[in-house]
Parts: sequence; C-alpha cells; structure tokens
Amino acid sequence: MKQIIQVNDEQKQKIIELEKKCVAICLALEQKYQSEFKRLDQQLVIELIRMKKGKPTTDSEILEIDYESFIEVGIEQDEEYYPNAYIPIWKCKGEWFQKIGYLTRRSTLQLEDMVSSIVKEMLSDKEGE
Repeated sequence: MKQIIQVNDEQKQKIIELEKKCVAICLALEQKYQSEFKRLDQQLVIELIRMKKGKPTTDSEILEIDYESFIEVGIEQDEEYYPNAYIPIWKCKGEWFQKIGYLTRRSTLQLEDMVSSIVKEMLSDKEGE
C-alpha cells in the first residue's frame, strides 16, 4: 500500500474509478469460475467490500476517516459463508489531525491475476479433499 498525503477530490475520483474496475473484475471472475464451484455444491463469492468502522457503506464516504475497501473471496455453502482471502484496495485514516490514505500499489491487471490465483488455489484445495 502506498501512502497518500494529498487526500482530495482528484484522489477521490481515482479511487472511485479503481473501485469500479475492481467491481467489474469481481463480477467477471465470479462468472468465470462459478460453474466449477457449483459442481462441488458451493457458491463462489468475489466482491468489493466497502466498510466504515466495521459497517457496510458506500463509495460516497471514500474520503471519510475509517473508510476501507477490499476485494474479498469466499465460498457460500449450506447458507454459511466462509471467507478465504481479502486484498486491500483503499484505507482512509486520521493521523495527526489530518487524513492519510493508503492505496494499493497493484494495477487492475495485477489485482485480476491475484484474485484468479486465489480462486484457482481454492479449487485445487477443494478437489484435493
């Protein structure tokens, strides 16, 4: 994660765009691998999560202190959810009376490859059981 000291509207637009791309990546990979998990009687869940102080929120609070977003990969089976991995995207914190942000250093392509690798590893683990 790289530290962002200038937390402003220009930065906010960049983060919003990155989060939108992450949502698209999550949907595409979930659709791509869902059938392989279906045959194992499981549902793959890949989504961008936005939280503020541990509670779900929207992208309207991106520049609020304690906002964070991350990609979470998990499995839903028998109405139970089992998280497997998460990849941080953005965090906004208050330090020394100012906002400091932490943004992933990964490109969207690297994020896609990382999520894909996690899913493939999950599949090989499940098939090895």
